[in-house]
Amino acid sequence: MILVTAAFGHQGKLLVPKLTAAGYRVRAVRATAGKDEELTRLGANEVFIGDLSDVSTYSRALEGVDAVYHVGPAGLPTEKQMGFAMIEAAKRAGVRHVVFSSLLHPIVDILQHRYKRDIEEALIESGLNFTVLKPCDFMMPEVYVEIPMRTGEYPVYWSENPRRLHSVIAMEDLTDVAVKVLSEGPAHYFASYELVGPDKLDSFETARILSRVMGREIRSVQKEPEHLMRALWGTDNEGEELRHRKEMFRSIVQWYSKNDFIGNSNVLTWLLGKPPTSFESFARSTYARLMATPVDPHPSF
Repeated sequence: MILVTAAFGHQGKLLVPKLTAAGYRVRAVRATAGKDEELTRLGANEVFIGDLSDVSTYSRALEGVDAVYHVGPAGLPTEKQMGFAMIEAAKRAGVRHVVFSSLLHPIVDILQHRYKRDIEEALIESGLNFTVLKPCDFMMPEVYVEIPMRTGEYPVYWSENPRRLHSVIAMEDLTDVAVKVLSEGPAHYFASYELVGPDKLDSFETARILSRVMGREIRSVQKEPEHLMRALWGTDNEGEELRHRKEMFRSIVQWYSKNDFIGNSNVLTWLLGKPPTSFESFARSTYARLMATPVDPHPSF
């Protein structure tokens, strides 16, 4: 039995069916009730509903579980608390293997990265058998393909003067690695893997690739961070969670405006046993799928 947190998120939607296909029983976690069927359709054998920032709740979620794949939902003010709860609950439950989905370069001065760094430190000190996966930015279809399809623009929310380079990873590759690590267990205990795709792209090269893929001009367009925050979260009735999300996004924008966010693809190549997915390959397959299946409308970011 493997517990997967944030099971209907970007990683979970791909990981749950892959684990089920590999013969594992999956207990999928989501924070709110009412949509269990979404997870059972993915292949989850059980659905657990609860606030995993509470140690006792996380302990109940881990009853009878052999391994856990922990994703701390980015943007939640309880993300670090949830990570610490996972570690304590895993110790109490005697979980055989903890796989933590962290991120590339957790030592850099970005709010979200600080949380991951602190959880990694606690995990190292916990005595648990752990593996840390450190992916770079995700190739997200809605950001990299759907928006340019609708608008003819690839929006960028941080300074591109000078041009900043970014590494990206296909979530198919990331979740393939997750299945491998969970399946092979002891071979990956106490490992921290930087998972980085083969490209180092600035926004202008990204737009050129998208133009080739779509057969029309896609322009890289600078936009203010507030434009995206308004589209995603609005401006009214700001609670703690919304304020935290905006603080986190401003932290990302500030750092990305001054630095490249890149890594090396050797570790990902080794773990996959094949070359990682290139951005152009991802864009072509995603574009073909979206052209064949109309997408729901989204806000114009």
